[in-house]
Amino acid sequence: MSKEVELFLKKKVLIILIIVFIVTAFSINTAADSKFPWEELINTTQKQLNQNKNDIVLNYTMAVAYANTGEIKKAYDIIDVFGSSVSRKDFNAAVSPYLAEWENYKSYDDLLLLNYAAFREVINKNYREAVSLFEYIFEIDPNNLWALNHAAAALVEFEEYEKALNYADQALSIQENEYSHLIKGYAYYENGNYFRAALEAASARNLFRALASEEYQDFAE
Repeated sequence: MSKEVELFLKKKVLIILIIVFIVTAFSINTAADSKFPWEELINTTQKQLNQNKNDIVLNYTMAVAYANTGEIKKAYDIIDVFGSSVSRKDFNAAVSPYLAEWENYKSYDDLLLLNYAAFREVINKNYREAVSLFEYIFEIDPNNLWALNHAAAALVEFEEYEKALNYADQALSIQENEYSHLIKGYAYYENGNYFRAALEAASARNLFRALASEEYQDFAE
C-alpha cells in the first residue's frame, strides 16, 4: 500500500470517527429532553419572582424547574433560602391547593403538578411516596433522566441502595451527569463500599464541592 493511499484511508477513518462522535453527542443531548418546557418555565417564573420574590409557590416552581434541568445547586439554593424562613406548615398550605384533587395521581399527566406532588413528598420526608411519583413521572416522560435521579436520591433516604444505584445507572445511560455519580457515591458510602464511593465522588467532584460548601436549611416544623 502506497503512503498516499494509507494517508487517504487514515483521513477517511478520522472523518468517520468525527461524524460518529457528533451524531452520538447530538443523540445524547436530544435524548435527555423532557416533554415539559422547563427552561421556558424558568424564564417566566423568574420574571414573576422579580415582582414578588417571597412568593412560596413561585420559589417552589423555580426549584422544581431547576431540578428538572439538572441545575441541582440552584434548586438547593432556592430551597435553602425560602425553606429557612417558611415553615413546612406554610409550605403545605401554599402548595396543597394545586394538588387538592389528586387522590389518584396516575389519572393525570400534568408533569408540572406531578413534580409539585413528588417534591412536596420529599420536603415532607415521605420518601416512599416520592419514589412512586418520580417513577410515574419517568414512565410518562421517559427522556427525563432527572426523574430517575430524584427517585434514586429518595430511595437512598430509606436505604434502598441497590435500587438507587440501578436508577442512577439508568440515568447515566441516558446522559452523563454528576448528580447520578453523587447519588451513587453516597449509596456506596452508606453501604460500606468506600472505594467505589470515592470513585463516584471523583466523577461528581464539581457538584460535590458546590453542595458541600454550604449547609442547607430544613423546613421548620
